[in-house]
Amino acid sequence: MTAVAAANEERSWISPAQALTVLAGELGHAGEACQRLDGALGGLLHLVAPEERMKVMQELHAVDLLSQHLAALGALAHHLGAQHQADGALDLSAALQGLTLGDVARRIHTAATGHPEAGHDEEEEGDLDLF
Repeated sequence: MTAVAAANEERSWISPAQALTVLAGELGHAGEACQRLDGALGGLLHLVAPEERMKVMQELHAVDLLSQHLAALGALAHHLGAQHQADGALDLSAALQGLTLGDVARRIHTAATGHPEAGHDEEEEGDLDLF
């Protein structure tokens, strides 16, 4: 039993929109923590032997990509949570348009619909912001 379940025996019910909004907020918190980690690790880069710095920098880019991935997922959850349709359907295409990582958007589209995005060029890479 989780701590929340133990503290509150009654079930709490929320709408899918509320759940997505809460998820977006939590992804935002995780992204902020990831950004702090990236900054802390970058601050330690000077302690690494010069011949190892390139390898460490590649790993720092992986942390940065994770931060961007979390931001993209948070934005998606926020956009989906903000939609209010009487039939409960969500406009996935509109929500995916706001994502800055193309490969994330394509994976989500394929996972949600069962088929690749129409007109997608398999050679096209996602937009990764390098800092």
